[in-house]
Amino acid sequence: MATENAPGTAGRPKAPPCVTEKPTSTSLSAYITGYSNVRKLDGASLIPVSCVQLEQGEPVIDFRPDGTLHLLQKSEGSLRYQGRKQTPPFTSTFLTFGFAPTTATLVLEQAGPLVVESDVLLVFPDNIAETYIRVPLVLRVLDVEVNGTPLDVGPDCRTVTPLRSPEPQPSKYPGDHLVLLGKGQLLNGTDATGYVLTSGGPLTGEVTVPAFKGCGTGGENLDRLLTASISGPGNHIRQMQGQTCAVGVEVPTEGQCTADRQPYVVPKPER
Repeated sequence: MATENAPGTAGRPKAPPCVTEKPTSTSLSAYITGYSNVRKLDGASLIPVSCVQLEQGEPVIDFRPDGTLHLLQKSEGSLRYQGRKQTPPFTSTFLTFGFAPTTATLVLEQAGPLVVESDVLLVFPDNIAETYIRVPLVLRVLDVEVNGTPLDVGPDCRTVTPLRSPEPQPSKYPGDHLVLLGKGQLLNGTDATGYVLTSGGPLTGEVTVPAFKGCGTGGENLDRLLTASISGPGNHIRQMQGQTCAVGVEVPTEGQCTADRQPYVVPKPER
């Protein structure tokens, strides 16, 4: 994956540019990276550092019948890479069928809105946060090599539908999409622990990789080969999100944004 340091990012680990073109007072941006298991291949794929840009919704106070008090917020956004809603391309190597070394260049393309729902239970002194991130992502295959020999998958090789996670609210969020969950605590007077949208942290989920379509050229259909090699349920995902940059704030907090309003914190992937 090609990364670069744009102007204003000196001293920060290399990462793709993440400039919000028309920020508002509610704009946030952050980097995210991590691993996704590929259960059939008994391995894990590194998902590269990717830019996420969000517009925060208005916070809402919710008094529940059980007497608890919640602070709810719904935000929407997208992945951004070279003007497209996707991750940077990334390369993964596995042993296909247990013996053939296979290297694939992949990209995750966003196929619908990225929605972030945060629910903070306000219980003094420990506020408990639970955040769901939902986004439909299609897995596209750009290049494949088997035992060092190129396998021409063509320009349209991708999953038939977006990746699919178990959905706790299927009537509210129908359709196939990835679901990631982050849990954290905001202790009064101290830093947050676990995951909180603005400070980042670990997000986890599980995903089914659908069958593939459009793979192959010159009359050679590779759909069944890729489906047999990769597709299936039970693939665990663990992503790490970095500290957000409040892009539209006149004077951003030191250590959160670069001079040109990109996220300063580039997280490291964790298994």
